[in-house]
Amino acid sequence: MMRKKILIWGAGRRGENVYQILKTHKRYEIVAFGDNNKEIWGQEKFHLPIVGIESIINFHDLECIIIASVEANKIEEQLKQITDIPVYKSIDDLVIQRISIDISGFCNAKCKWCVTGQKNRQNGYFDIRYMSYAKFTDIYAHLYQNGIIAKDTEIMLFSWGEPLLNRDYLQIIDFLAEQKQKFSVSTNASKVQLVQRKDAYKNCCTFIFSMSGFSQASYDRIHGFSFERIKKNIIMLNENIKEHGFSGDGSVSFHVYQFNHDEISNAKKFSQDLGLRFNPYYPYFNGNSMTEEFLENRMDAEVLKEAMEELHITHVRELLKKRPEDYRCFLENIISIDCEGNLVLCCAADSKLVDYSWGSIFQVSSFEQMKTKRKEMLQSQSCQRCRRLGIDYWMGNNPVYQERDLG
Repeated sequence: MMRKKILIWGAGRRGENVYQILKTHKRYEIVAFGDNNKEIWGQEKFHLPIVGIESIINFHDLECIIIASVEANKIEEQLKQITDIPVYKSIDDLVIQRISIDISGFCNAKCKWCVTGQKNRQNGYFDIRYMSYAKFTDIYAHLYQNGIIAKDTEIMLFSWGEPLLNRDYLQIIDFLAEQKQKFSVSTNASKVQLVQRKDAYKNCCTFIFSMSGFSQASYDRIHGFSFERIKKNIIMLNENIKEHGFSGDGSVSFHVYQFNHDEISNAKKFSQDLGLRFNPYYPYFNGNSMTEEFLENRMDAEVLKEAMEELHITHVRELLKKRPEDYRCFLENIISIDCEGNLVLCCAADSKLVDYSWGSIFQVSSFEQMKTKRKEMLQSQSCQRCRRLGIDYWMGNNPVYQERDLG
């Protein structure tokens, strides 16, 4: 694959961030920085020259420019006056920064406000599916070799499933360590798998422990696990990741329901004692099909009554009135792949949606094809409905739990 020669316009902090993302990418070769600040012309950044706008014409083989500045629109007009090569205003136009690969196709939790949890409650059993190590490595090779992802792309090893239920989890983690690939994990801590490789979690940027409360009563009501076992598992996993290279953002994602406010202080202390960031937040319906039922007033009366008693959702109708017409969903640039290796709509959409699956990821053989496919997906019936109902705005702008509420 021939690497495209690219110039980063902006030699400040934003330019540095873009450089870090692109420097190891198979699709791009950074040749210089550009900047309007005359005082730094002729200097170097990361051993690359910093030039002014008139010097751009001296780069005869330059193929594109990425703007790394808050003045993107103004600079774009400035650049277009002297060159007709492509100019990009967002790093998302050039690379995929985050991709979700759901290595486990099932979850063992019984969260009543999650599509999967509801199914678990109704069936009384789990539809056990997971992505094998061989399948994962095949998908990784396809994505990386075709320039769809880079080493700095964050691979989220989760979506609808619980990743540590995957029997090949340890092999996958070791493989990512060997590849020096950036990745992240989110777990309900119901299962423990301990790595042995010394640097297994060196490139893990985020490790999240999801908790549905801080008492057996709360766990009986939501996840359905032994609370004491969950605490022990979190302690073991936290020690294991830190002993094996993890220095990223470790956190406890604490679900704040109407019935567990008095548990927040103890949960916060537990998290801080383990050196984990405490993140209390208001959960909402997990799965667009359930959210659509709520917003379109189609939800079963008994289910709605229980939701109003447990979830913090009385603010939602007023919140959605604030959604701008041109609002862009934060999930637009995140690619999602299910445990079967299929490209799916997004990590908020669930399989009940008619246009959920978009074929095998192996049918997409370049970054350009991926961006084209993603644009097509964003015009699907489900995405349009998500925007029309304001689900995208709700997910991105749900009120943050206030520290003062901890008492």
